[in-house]
Amino acid sequence: MSLNTGIIICGLSLLSILPAASCLSAQIPPSVENVQVVSGGHRGTVHTLIYDEQGRLLSAGADGFLGIWDIQRAAAAERFQVSPYTIIAMAPRPGTSQVALLERDHIDRYRIAVWDYETKQNRFTLDCRYPISSITYSGGGNFLILIQQGNPGVQFVHAETGALLKTPDSTSTLSFAATGKSERTMIGYAPSGVLSYWDLESGKEIRHFTVPDRIWTPLLFGNNRFIGGIDPEGLVILDAVSGTIITRERSIVQGRVFALGGEDPEFMCLATGPAVSRLYHFAISMTGRLEIKNQWPVPPNLPGIMSVASTADALALGTLDGGVWLGKQDGTVALMEVRNQERITEAAVSGSFLAFLTEGQVLGFIPLDYTQLQDRDLIPLEPSTYTRLSSDTELEGPGAKGFLLWQETSTGLFPIIRTLGNDAQEETLVLNQVPLRFPHRSAVLRGEQALFLDAAGNITVLSTRTGERLFSFSSEVSLDATLLKDGNILIGQSVVSGNTPFLMVNSKTGETLPIPFPASVGARVYCGESGIPYGVTIDAQEGHLSTTLTRLSLADPSRSTRLATYPGEDTSFSIAESKGILGSTLGDEGAVLYDAKGTTRFERSPGLPLRLIAGTRSCIALDTEGNIAWHDPESGALLALFRLYENEWILEKPGASLIQGPLAHQNPQAE
Repeated sequence: MSLNTGIIICGLSLLSILPAASCLSAQIPPSVENVQVVSGGHRGTVHTLIYDEQGRLLSAGADGFLGIWDIQRAAAAERFQVSPYTIIAMAPRPGTSQVALLERDHIDRYRIAVWDYETKQNRFTLDCRYPISSITYSGGGNFLILIQQGNPGVQFVHAETGALLKTPDSTSTLSFAATGKSERTMIGYAPSGVLSYWDLESGKEIRHFTVPDRIWTPLLFGNNRFIGGIDPEGLVILDAVSGTIITRERSIVQGRVFALGGEDPEFMCLATGPAVSRLYHFAISMTGRLEIKNQWPVPPNLPGIMSVASTADALALGTLDGGVWLGKQDGTVALMEVRNQERITEAAVSGSFLAFLTEGQVLGFIPLDYTQLQDRDLIPLEPSTYTRLSSDTELEGPGAKGFLLWQETSTGLFPIIRTLGNDAQEETLVLNQVPLRFPHRSAVLRGEQALFLDAAGNITVLSTRTGERLFSFSSEVSLDATLLKDGNILIGQSVVSGNTPFLMVNSKTGETLPIPFPASVGARVYCGESGIPYGVTIDAQEGHLSTTLTRLSLADPSRSTRLATYPGEDTSFSIAESKGILGSTLGDEGAVLYDAKGTTRFERSPGLPLRLIAGTRSCIALDTEGNIAWHDPESGALLALFRLYENEWILEKPGASLIQGPLAHQNPQAE
């Protein structure tokens, strides 16, 4: 979905509780002057929204980004990626700028990550052995309370260290737990129909009550005086002290309840139905009656509401399509303003140029030296049918070629080599000797040779001067291949039928040399400008997979150096070498540089690094937000950030004012 940069008004009458002070300022159109204030929006479902103690709105969801919103301007203020996975829940730590995030990956593994969203620092990450259904902080914020799906009791986690703490001796499967600010007792609800209190010092149950069973999303509100939720009979409110039913609303049988900040006995309820959904603002009267303070139909043109956050004076809605909506003083809701980037998906370096491809299928070139970009420079863009971009591993020198453009999925488009000279003259070579029967898996350009590996394991080497085919090799277990500096081919392969994870092939004679190495799979291979070969292996020990990045010694594999190991399978990470220093994105926490002194982490950009690009003077990263980031190859410091919008580019350097210029869309030269 592409969110509009303006505010969309729906005819949804909303909170009368909004005070005059919450009126929004006039809409400010997106421009370079406010690009640091008006950020991008979410790509995918907004699963969770919260207000912090300063009244800031935070959002998270399917794209793994944490969004911070400017309520006064009804606009996205900032966004940065905290996880490569879906964030399904978020809990604020009282008295701090920290949030705990519940993450779930594509195979339903769960983990907890705690972030300080002001300093953008990860405090700790905790992998969970079992699925987690709920996270919340204790009343004083000293520990996290985790509830595991289908397992009895709760788990306490130290808020500073992530260490597991002593927990109550509960044998019931809970769906809700909370403590007061003193953190001496805990209240818990079991879907079997039990409300219980626990002494946290002894870990023993103090008392329990029989209450309605199967209450969905129970909520503690009204200064911990009431518990509300929806069970099979409808909305139900319990006295949290005695467990007795205070009131019911049987007309609401589907939906969920949400907290309304403050100590008043009030809450929000989103009731869903086959015809129309309604949003209610409820209160408990002095006599214990359920009162409707206001109610509003949800218009059908508002995409599915997936999350709600509310305080006494603010309401926000998160939707299925990534939208964040704000309740306004005039009784309507407005789609918060965002300014989405044109995401750059591929980048490569050759000579003094950096080439890039975007999700909008355009190709562009900028100076490799970002200091050569001047304010108001015009950057031309041209349409492109190619999806992948590679460059010569020989970055400089008379034999170095330009940019290799190839199609990863289509089998009907020949790759091309585009060469740009410093005098702006351009050459294009169509590689029409590449077999197109199967999609290409990888492509490498090195000096006077180009290598292609397709999905069936066929390797083809061509001349970059004439385009003629020089060598072919086939092995159905080949997973990756690269050209070594001496012209030989290094292959990573599956270990079946006596194979080794790495195989070296002489591209002139076809002679093969197995490279013995203790691993099950040679998943990736790489050789940069220095000529040092690297391999990525996957192995299983005691039933657990691990991925290892190794500096290979082909002459004596036993002298190979393991640089890093990730406790899991990761075959999509990137490798690049700059000034003899290797960088990789192994794992899911960012990019790391490896040199003789040890490891250095990249200073983070708004997104997690997606691909590393070798540069002659700096290491360049393409992140998941579509930014191109230049980093110091020794310290990892962020030097500059380049981003695209619909009609302009922006370059931002830390400690300096940003510069920008227009984009010109044009037709490519005849190929």
